[in-house]
Amino acid sequence: MNETRHEDTNEPRLGASDNRSRFLQGLVGGALIGTAAGVLFAPEINAALRSMRRRWRDAAAGARDAAAEKYREATTRVGDAVDDLQQKGRAVYGNALTAVVQGAEVVKERATEARSELDQSAAQAARRSS
Repeated sequence: MNETRHEDTNEPRLGASDNRSRFLQGLVGGALIGTAAGVLFAPEINAALRSMRRRWRDAAAGARDAAAEKYREATTRVGDAVDDLQQKGRAVYGNALTAVVQGAEVVKERATEARSELDQSAAQAARRSS
């Protein structure tokens, strides 16, 4: 019996090119890890990073404080404007009420005068007819 063996072509082969790519991957990965460790553990760079973080934190706190102050100022100005509008509204209401009362008094006086004139006319007419 002759048995013929066929190689399975689906299995990956480990050849020289695979070894080189794995070596390069390890080399690049090691370089990245070494660079990151060097940056983290180097005293000057670490101090510079801390200083930069401190400046950013201080700048953010300054911006926050400035925004809070502007908000307080705007709130005060709006409150003052509302108070001013309320006072002006009360003044306008008072003036309108005064005008209505004065107009009512004038109408009352005219009505009283008209009533007196009617009474006098009726009295004169009654005297003439009698």
